[in-house]
Amino acid sequence: MALVVATAFAPLPALAQQVGADAGAEQRDVAELDAIVVTAQKRSERLQDVPIAIETLGEAALAAGPVTDITAIQLVSPAVSGSGNSSAQPLIAVRGIVSNDFSIGADPALGIYVDDVYTGRSAGAVQELVDIDRVEIVKGPQGTLFGRNTTAGAISIYTNRPDPGGFSGSAAISIGDFEAVRASTTVNMPLDDQATVRASIVYDRHDGFFENALGGRRLDKADHLAGRAALRFQSGTLDIILTGEYERDRDDGLVAKSIVYRIPGDEGFAKAKPPVPINAPIRNHRDLYGGNLRIEAPLGSLDFTSVSAVRGYRVRYLEDTDATPLTLVHFGSREWQDAQSQEFRLASPYQAFRWTAGASIYHERIAADSRTIYDEDGVCTGLARSPTPTDCDSLLRALPSPDPSAASLFDALFAAGVVTDPYTGETGQIETNRARGEYLSFGVYGDFTLELTPTFSLTGGLRYSRDRKSVNVSSPPTTNLVTLVNGGNLYLRSGQQRASKTWDQWQPRMVLAWKPLESLSAYASYTRGYKSGGFNVLQPGDPPFGPERVSQIEAGLKGSLFERRLRYDFAAFQWRYNDLQVQVFEGGLPIVRNAGRARGRGLESSITFAPDSRLDLTLAAAFLDATYTRFRLGQSLDYTGNRLPLAPKASGRVGVAVHDLPGLDGLSFQADYVHRSLQYFSPDNGVLRQPAHGLLSARIAYQIPRSGLEIVLSGENLTNSRYATTGQVIDAVNVAVLRLGEPRRIAVGTRLQW
Repeated sequence: MALVVATAFAPLPALAQQVGADAGAEQRDVAELDAIVVTAQKRSERLQDVPIAIETLGEAALAAGPVTDITAIQLVSPAVSGSGNSSAQPLIAVRGIVSNDFSIGADPALGIYVDDVYTGRSAGAVQELVDIDRVEIVKGPQGTLFGRNTTAGAISIYTNRPDPGGFSGSAAISIGDFEAVRASTTVNMPLDDQATVRASIVYDRHDGFFENALGGRRLDKADHLAGRAALRFQSGTLDIILTGEYERDRDDGLVAKSIVYRIPGDEGFAKAKPPVPINAPIRNHRDLYGGNLRIEAPLGSLDFTSVSAVRGYRVRYLEDTDATPLTLVHFGSREWQDAQSQEFRLASPYQAFRWTAGASIYHERIAADSRTIYDEDGVCTGLARSPTPTDCDSLLRALPSPDPSAASLFDALFAAGVVTDPYTGETGQIETNRARGEYLSFGVYGDFTLELTPTFSLTGGLRYSRDRKSVNVSSPPTTNLVTLVNGGNLYLRSGQQRASKTWDQWQPRMVLAWKPLESLSAYASYTRGYKSGGFNVLQPGDPPFGPERVSQIEAGLKGSLFERRLRYDFAAFQWRYNDLQVQVFEGGLPIVRNAGRARGRGLESSITFAPDSRLDLTLAAAFLDATYTRFRLGQSLDYTGNRLPLAPKASGRVGVAVHDLPGLDGLSFQADYVHRSLQYFSPDNGVLRQPAHGLLSARIAYQIPRSGLEIVLSGENLTNSRYATTGQVIDAVNVAVLRLGEPRRIAVGTRLQW
């Protein structure tokens, strides 16, 4: 309230008169706080004028901070939590909403867009951030303008366009702990007075943070090579950009640490390179490609935009799911996707009544061949909930027999000729699943803003979305002792399924905005979001799960003070979900169920202060209460009242950046500290949890005077905090693992611009 009152009654123009000889330079730097331009409403607008809760990371912040791909946004945004896990399985939650099913039968809740192109699958969403103009994080459901699957929000990545202004470029290289190397270069070159080409490439690798307790190389290595090239043609008001991109990842699969099976000499999470007993090959090999054609041109007095795109990937993935020396469950898959999309958009001139209308279509073919591998004795160890290996012979002799004439289950099975005496469990048991899908989504939308008075405006929007999904799934039965006792396949249910289903939804949006001053605005909004239903393709024959729907009300305030040297924003929101899609394990089977209802409410705020051209301070906080209000599974499981996974009650960030200190021109320093309270990783709010923790990152750089050369020293997780980012539990076979966050990493490098 003090900030609002100060904004309304104390513009303080005198402050600008006290700046002195450097006033011009300082004014330019300070004005940048208020000059950030975003396109969250499909037209260029000042960040402070957009009636949406939105965060931005500009080119300078991306170059100076720890964010190298979208999974690292949680290092600088209190409203975002989660982890990359791997490029094939990212977990990113916004305001407590996340999708934890990575099968091809489900869609993500967070929409991720690259140059307005929807990435579709989680496995195709994570990519290296190189030569990026900005990243916009739009929080809460955004169905009207963004379209598919934005119940949690939308992250939009905008690459730098080819610049006809002249030849330019940059190159950077850094080396660090764990034999890390990151190198990148960008070149911009005009070909003539109408055509410009821009290309960038990045290579990023490290040798992994875990030691394999069973011997061999370190685990969790990463090896990425990515490139992008764009050709821009401009003639009068016509602007055409053709872009192609490719990324090649040769990483390890998910590495986790068991919390139910400890190896001798294990020091828990505290060791610099935590030992993990991986007894299987792990792999996350991905090839990602994309191409898009963007056409911008006037159509009379209207602005016309066409975005045509193709995207796809190929993934080969293996993981040691149980993270023990046992072969209790190992999972692998081969997955591919080919997708095409088209969007047409018309926008009126920016005037008292302005509007945007468009239509989009998205089509994809996707396939996955999955398998689980296990040893019977490994599964028997899990069923016995034993901390040490237990063979099936011992387990069967300890279980009662359904036949009164037999002393134990073993005796009954032996009499039936099912087992031998003694019984040696079979090894290398394999269950397979072959799934194919074809999905088509269509949407039409319109959004308008009417200025009712010089200070009040009304925005309304409506989108109609229609999704049709067809799947073909085949999973043959496996015959062994474990599945015989279980009554069917253990992890991948056997069966055949051919199914198609269509879902559709109207998604409205209403916003009332008030702007009494150029430096103060407020808004209240109501929005609805929708994510289509899908199929449990790993469990053929299971009925399709329904779409999830969310309604959100939000009120926000944005303003600036001291000649725009201080910028602040606040947002209060409440959302309600119907049929929230949640992955749970029923027995040993991963399956998506609609959670009934969930409710979340919270507050978000940020303050950025630049008292002069040399100093920037940022304070941000988020408070969230997100719980299931109705979530029952059968007669035995009731998660009603539990908190949603990856939804900490409190998060905060403190950031400081210092530039060109007196007498130290060219020296800059930046530090960010992000803190999160307790968060859970599963709906049962059980053992999978992460207590409150904080992460500190920092960067110090020296720009050599009158040159484009910069020397950089950077560090992430400088306090070497030991923390987990996600977890998984398969209670029926006593599997519970946590994925650990990265330890402290120090790097030194150089960057040259020309």
